Amino acid sequence: MAKCPACNHDVRTPLFLNLDAWRHLVCPHCQARLEMKPPRSIVLGPLIAPFFVFAREGRVFEIIAFVFMFVTVFLLLLESLRPKVQLRKKSLPEPSIRLNIDDPSN
Repeated sequence: MAKCPACNHDVRTPLFLNLDAWRHLVCPHCQARLEMKPPRSIVLGPLIAPFFVFAREGRVFEIIAFVFMFVTVFLLLLESLRPKVQLRKKSLPEPSIRLNIDDPSN
């Protein structure tokens, strides 16, 4: 369960792979539209490749590279299971064409 940033109540979050449920996520108490914050551990991802380049220098660097890779993947999975939410920044798109259905026909 995540906390709503607007009203500080618990909000049930869907599985991180269920994009349709995330698109329609609202707080049941204050009706605020919510979205998932990006995981912070994604910053560690680009560092995996240089560590595996250094792994060619010796056994110690190889062990460090594998440990770093497993820690990065573990942190990503951990943050995906307990996601943090923020208020949705984008508003709903305005329609470009308005239909005047209420006007009487000629």
